[in-house]
Amino acid sequence: MNYSEIMALSFLKHEHHGGGGIPADRVKELTTKGFSELEIIDVLRKEGYSPEDIDKSLSLALRGGITSQQPRQMQQQPQKQDGPRLPTLEEIAPKPTEMPQMPETEGGEEYVEQESYPTEEYIEYVVREKMGDNRRSMDEITLKAKELEKRMETLHEQINVLIQTRTSEQTQLLNRIDSFKGVMEDVEIRLGGMEKAFKETLPALIESVRALSDLVQRLKREV
Repeated sequence: MNYSEIMALSFLKHEHHGGGGIPADRVKELTTKGFSELEIIDVLRKEGYSPEDIDKSLSLALRGGITSQQPRQMQQQPQKQDGPRLPTLEEIAPKPTEMPQMPETEGGEEYVEQESYPTEEYIEYVVREKMGDNRRSMDEITLKAKELEKRMETLHEQINVLIQTRTSEQTQLLNRIDSFKGVMEDVEIRLGGMEKAFKETLPALIESVRALSDLVQRLKREV
């Protein structure tokens, strides 16, 4: 049994129960009323349907969507007085999805819609933009690194100047200390000379003082 025949049988309506055939509408009716699958099987067995028909009906309900809501046009189709009408294959066959007609070009060739995939030029453009952004970022980083390097060089020069200044000041201080040492040595030499001269002249001075004192005493006695 092919798909068309199965779908055709799914539209059959049974006006009596227990007479054989696939109870598709009965399954739909019970499903609409809220019966579970086990309850539907029990009802169909009591109505005299064979296990094979029940199984086919449930399978069609799962595969063909018998339990879903049918279109109102299908539910309101008029029936002939001589019995249920079988739908034609055109009615039950799935209709292919209609493709929108594409406008034709002047040459009569059909217009083919361009696929929305990125072209090779667009990919190259995106890559160039990304590379340009990366290059600009690298240039900014390089510029900041150079500025930092210049600041480091300036700071290094200032430190060298400070060191040289301190060195010059220290040199001047050492020179002054050396000069002071020279002055102290000269003073010491002079003091030594004065001490020596004083030691040499002191006895003669004492003798002169004594002679002068004796002379004064003698003059006092004579007067």
